[in-house]
Amino acid sequence: MALHITLLLTCAFFSKALALKCYGCAGPAGTCTVVLTTCPSRCGATATNIYKDGKITDYNYMRTCADPFLCANGSINSGHTKVTFNSKCCNNKDNCNNVNAPDFPEQPVNGKSCFSCNGTDCSNKLACQGDENQCFTSTVDFILFKMVAMKGCSSKLFCDTNRTQSLGLPMQSYGFGVKMKCCEGNLCNTAQSLRVYFVMLVPLLSLFVLF
Repeated sequence: MALHITLLLTCAFFSKALALKCYGCAGPAGTCTVVLTTCPSRCGATATNIYKDGKITDYNYMRTCADPFLCANGSINSGHTKVTFNSKCCNNKDNCNNVNAPDFPEQPVNGKSCFSCNGTDCSNKLACQGDENQCFTSTVDFILFKMVAMKGCSSKLFCDTNRTQSLGLPMQSYGFGVKMKCCEGNLCNTAQSLRVYFVMLVPLLSLFVLF
């Protein structure tokens, strides 16, 4: 009985000791209202950037409680569009996430290549960077047909759809993560070009002719 009580008191002590006060904030840099919140074990800050043809077009910074899955970084790149995610986690003191996480730095090429698409031509070879050690193919479905939408290089982080949803990353808005499949191996995502599957397409065309 004494041992049971000791264990309960120990758990309560460490639970209280691990709790931290952290800043909570989300939005473009300098636009979000900072509030304080209590977190179970650690604080975190994240930076998400969207690039199109090498130029940043959108970004978001967040400060919040940091679960282990939040403490990660990586990038996904189709050649024309790139999403980067960087995080900074801490548990050394209250409000230790008092500044935004830095942008994910430019990474050197890693010697791996994946196929990417330029319009309907998906035979282009894209040099992967940093820890982009997987190739991906992303597809988008329509009611009457399906087409391959995007190919490129990806960090393992972005190949976990459940994780990207939990992180709140804007994947689908840019074509990433929509029925996305990843593979390991150089140029493993094949050079198959964009194609349309003509499922019920002939009946559809006949309707246009009638009207």
